[in-house]
Amino acid sequence: MNNQSLLNCIQCGRCTGGCPVSLKSRLNVRKLLYSFHLTSSLPLQAEETGIWECTTCTTCNLRCPKNCEPLNIILETRANLVEKGKISTSIIRALESTFLHGNPFGKARERRTDWLKKGSLSTPVRIIKEGEEAEYLLFVCCIVAYDPRMQEIARSLSCLLSTLNVDFAILGEEENCCGSEIKRMGETGLFAELKEKNQQILEKIKIKGIITISPHCYNTLKNEYELNLPVYHYTEFLLEKGVQNLIAPSEEMGIFHDPCFLGKMNKIYEPPRAILRKALKELREFERARENSLCCEGGGGRIWIESESKERLAEKRVTEALDLKISKIFVACPFCLSTLEDAVKVKGVEETVKVFDIAEYLTQHLKGGD
Repeated sequence: MNNQSLLNCIQCGRCTGGCPVSLKSRLNVRKLLYSFHLTSSLPLQAEETGIWECTTCTTCNLRCPKNCEPLNIILETRANLVEKGKISTSIIRALESTFLHGNPFGKARERRTDWLKKGSLSTPVRIIKEGEEAEYLLFVCCIVAYDPRMQEIARSLSCLLSTLNVDFAILGEEENCCGSEIKRMGETGLFAELKEKNQQILEKIKIKGIITISPHCYNTLKNEYELNLPVYHYTEFLLEKGVQNLIAPSEEMGIFHDPCFLGKMNKIYEPPRAILRKALKELREFERARENSLCCEGGGGRIWIESESKERLAEKRVTEALDLKISKIFVACPFCLSTLEDAVKVKGVEETVKVFDIAEYLTQHLKGGD
């Protein structure tokens, strides 16, 4: 942590004012910074600070006029709590599973390719081995590999890549968690180990670039690993390869939810929209979109953390879509897909609102498709 940077804090409150969870939890970023000023030490009582309510969406960093990067104090506080063992059993289980199995879901490594055996794939997906070559590696992501609902994204994207004649392969059982959520839950040592393992695996194959499904993997591989390879989120890759020319436009209207790890962190706003404009009759925008987008609460390890029982931010997104009389919400992130679909169920509007990952919707609307 850059102590001098934190000393620049003027207590203006822009961090807390923009924090998406500050109104529904005890998390108050400004007070955390003030506490650090007074004590020069990190807080140890997570329950009192709401430190685990943070989604790590980076809104506080973006709004800070003094570039204090207040998110850093949250991440370092979490790391301090992990080191001292002051964490919940759900976090412990996720971290232990990642250490033992390479994923935070407690799933066996050999089940990482189950998605290949379910549903339908127009072309078999190759699993690359040490010393072999492919033009691109598709980095699948833990939640996509193991969650039955998210597996459809991997199958859909594989179909699109094959249709575009892209030479790609996956790591299969050799793929480990990228470590994005592990790092944001405070286990920096385990993140470093995952990073080293994945980098060693990537050095043993011959590829020209990496395509990611999850913006979380994208952000980590691109910005937190040391790779001499281009890393793409699948939306920018598909747009570059001309997927929009393969789509049969529908007469439907939809709205796009910006993932924080894709938009706020990496400024990728236009590729998803450019694709959707070709696929839909009309693409609408949420009131809070792009750099002002409302976080869905899927990041920062939140899916493994018990939350205070108040309305989730994803439910607010669904309510806004309903108010706009929009029946289709589009995402480009498996975590966003999970939280928004859960919100649709909680609100009991499954017959009114549907949530789609862009890849699966495109696959359903290929020219010449059924």
